[in-house]
Amino acid sequence: MYLKRTILACLLVAASPTLLADQLRLKTGYPESYVVQKGDTLWDISGKYLSEPWLWPRLWNINPQIANPHWIYPGDVLQLSWVNGEPRLGKAMQGGKQVIRLSPKNRYESKANPIPTLPISEIGPFLQTDHILANAQQGKKLPYLLGSDEKHIGMLEGDTLYVQGTLTPGQMYGVYHPGAIYKDRDTGELLGQEAVLTGIVRAVARLDGDRTEVTLTHNQREVLQGDKVMPLPEQESMPAVFMPKAAPAIQPGYIVDLPSKARGGGKFDVVLINKGSRDQLSAGDVLDIRRPGAALVTKNGTVQYKELSSGYNKVFYSSNKKAPLPSEAIARVMLFKVYDKLSYGLIMQSKDMVSTGYQVTHF
Repeated sequence: MYLKRTILACLLVAASPTLLADQLRLKTGYPESYVVQKGDTLWDISGKYLSEPWLWPRLWNINPQIANPHWIYPGDVLQLSWVNGEPRLGKAMQGGKQVIRLSPKNRYESKANPIPTLPISEIGPFLQTDHILANAQQGKKLPYLLGSDEKHIGMLEGDTLYVQGTLTPGQMYGVYHPGAIYKDRDTGELLGQEAVLTGIVRAVARLDGDRTEVTLTHNQREVLQGDKVMPLPEQESMPAVFMPKAAPAIQPGYIVDLPSKARGGGKFDVVLINKGSRDQLSAGDVLDIRRPGAALVTKNGTVQYKELSSGYNKVFYSSNKKAPLPSEAIARVMLFKVYDKLSYGLIMQSKDMVSTGYQVTHF
């Protein structure tokens, strides 16, 4: 799959001129040299040297204007050096040549698969197929499935189907079923609606009455009458380069959903937040995730966690609440797909599990 061969080249840019001026500090116990392993990511390698892996471009002395950085591959030997008092990491050199520890076979295979910055498999489906509809009106304007002459309620791979709407013959389209509706928990404002991929069709021929004959080539879930049809992005248009950077100052938001539907998320899990392009956010922005401070109540001079108090105490001692404990930054998330009011992000660092409702803010 093209997307899995595409390299997400994250050029991690420092947050501000003040940060750029700070001395770059290495972690205790950093390695003087490192042999790149299969399965490594650039983020993880930089984490062996820096407490803040997103300052990686300074360690590598990379120009953020260059979209194609110096790729590294399994077997390459990285060597730490010092330039004007600052550490620099690069490929080891011997006699003016880079040191590479590879057999001929491995060298050939590795050159086709340079080390990615992020695990592409985690965000690929969101880049290629997943969508958020801004509102119901957007959904109403989309082409939709009419069904098949065989009168199948749930349509199966290989079926000939008909779509109300004009599609381009030969092009692949995603079929989507309306999913969760996301609203702001405080204002009730509609943030968007999830569009769940159910299948993929190939347009065959245009018909009279603004209709198109299609073939269902792949079932992801049960495909139903009325499901919406949207073009799949061209592989060539997939973002191959992300440039993570400190997010601009925003009013704090929160995690709306964990697409995995797990109770908590950790490193390399995807989250959906209630901030987007209208908040001046863009793909690559890095934000803090903060765990809410524990709520407290007092009873007869003793302090209790509100969550662990009895229902009686919560009701009759609610007026004795103390200020909650301070919130704590426990993770960092990088946005990779930004809509108007919602954004998908990948958790890059995590000290503990994150949950829906946790605060998301700039740092």
